[in-house]
Amino acid sequence: MGMPGRANAGREGRTTVRNTGRRLAVTLLVALAALLGLPGLNGPGGPRSPGGLPGFAWGPPAAQADPNFFEQRKIEAQALEAFRRIITLWQEEVYFELYESGMEASKGRISREDFAQRMVELSWVPRGELNPRFLKAEYRFRTVVYITARVPYRHKFNVDTLFSKDQTLVLVQEGGQWRIDLIELIRAPYSGV
Repeated sequence: MGMPGRANAGREGRTTVRNTGRRLAVTLLVALAALLGLPGLNGPGGPRSPGGLPGFAWGPPAAQADPNFFEQRKIEAQALEAFRRIITLWQEEVYFELYESGMEASKGRISREDFAQRMVELSWVPRGELNPRFLKAEYRFRTVVYITARVPYRHKFNVDTLFSKDQTLVLVQEGGQWRIDLIELIRAPYSGV
């Protein structure tokens, strides 16, 4: 059979070389992390702790992948619900609350008082429920959904004057809420006429 001592010595030697190589690699990674200002590999609890080097077993999560089909439908449903709420606020002519549903960029372009004044001056307001047959959400990104709807309008002063209009509006998620461009909302009854 051979000499058992020599076979074991070879295995132990290879193991020692492997362990030395691993120790060297870990030492280099810890040094690199220190140079880059990253938390060390040995965070509070050992080498596999949540405070360890990013990219290792407990590092921060990778960038979020695109949502699957079901997640996209959920995002679209949330955006549709927000759009319905925005239309309801407009129908009830609650313009200060409607202003809060606006994107930050559009709030920077128009003050709350100016927005309310411009909405009061509009001759047309949405009426009734949106027809679900003509209401569609189109997912673009996690935070951007296009809403296409046939919006029925009535004249504020001549309530017998009605018309419906197919429109596409963009909803953007900011701060966990779906928001709309306020300037586009002001122009909605008149755009494309």
